[in-house]
Amino acid sequence: MRERSKLSYAMALLPDRLKAAVLSAGQGEREKITELRLRRGRSLSAVLYGREYFLTYDGRFMNSFEGAVEVTAEDISQVFTRAFRGSVHSFPREMAQGYITCEGGNRVGFCGTAVSDRVGEVTSVKDISSINIRIAREVIGCAEAIFDRAFSDGLASLVIASPPCGGKTTVLRDLCRLLGERRRVSIIDERGELASVYEGEPQNDVGARSDIFNAYDKSAAVVTAVKVMSPDVLVCDEIGAKGDLEALEYALNSGVRLVCTCHAADFDDLKKRPAVGRLMKQGYFDFAAMLGTGAMCGRLTAFYKLKDD
Repeated sequence: MRERSKLSYAMALLPDRLKAAVLSAGQGEREKITELRLRRGRSLSAVLYGREYFLTYDGRFMNSFEGAVEVTAEDISQVFTRAFRGSVHSFPREMAQGYITCEGGNRVGFCGTAVSDRVGEVTSVKDISSINIRIAREVIGCAEAIFDRAFSDGLASLVIASPPCGGKTTVLRDLCRLLGERRRVSIIDERGELASVYEGEPQNDVGARSDIFNAYDKSAAVVTAVKVMSPDVLVCDEIGAKGDLEALEYALNSGVRLVCTCHAADFDDLKKRPAVGRLMKQGYFDFAAMLGTGAMCGRLTAFYKLKDD
């Protein structure tokens, strides 16, 4: 198992002064950074080991903001402009939803003052005050144990579950790679977290035979994928809405297999989830995999066979 670093792409978004502070940190600590947070008029911070620390000019991670790097309005403006490739007006959907996927697969989220239409829907954001650069994680090989158990005898439908922060998306991404090297896969990437498409090209390895429906409405993408891409497998992250369920039933009844994730504390909780529970009761899933949290984040802790031979 190996992890690909996407930090260098995030660094390219930063002004030189902020970049120098990050580079001053030890390489081992730098590679553990999962978020870089910029707040206008306040201190630069980084999230690593699951905690947020303020970063000093000489690369130290501190609990106190004393001596930390100050983030200016110009810093915010530069990062924001670079994230949007110099043309904010070219990305109205991203402006409305509050994040954009950048080169390397990193996600830049932001907040400020909402601009709304007459019915109260947010259409844009102005006076950007905070930016969160989330460093993409691509852990090659983390899904091999699940892949071997679920797909050793051919195609199957699988649900992967864990409590929040259990590594479901990271594992699902690697499953896309493994499946997409062997079969036709349609990836329904509603939030751009699986393939991390940038200018039409996936920034993550999701397999040579995978087709990506990036930023589509999930239910519409599922129906379209079945009709136009003839997938062997559909991959979706976090199913749950009623509209999702109807579309997925259409796909499953068309002979397509489904691999998806769901939040659940344990197997009993998984069976109670409205959408997944209904699909389980109808016999659509062959297997269920449970992931752990904390030290067991992203690791298989239980595996259930849901159908008899």
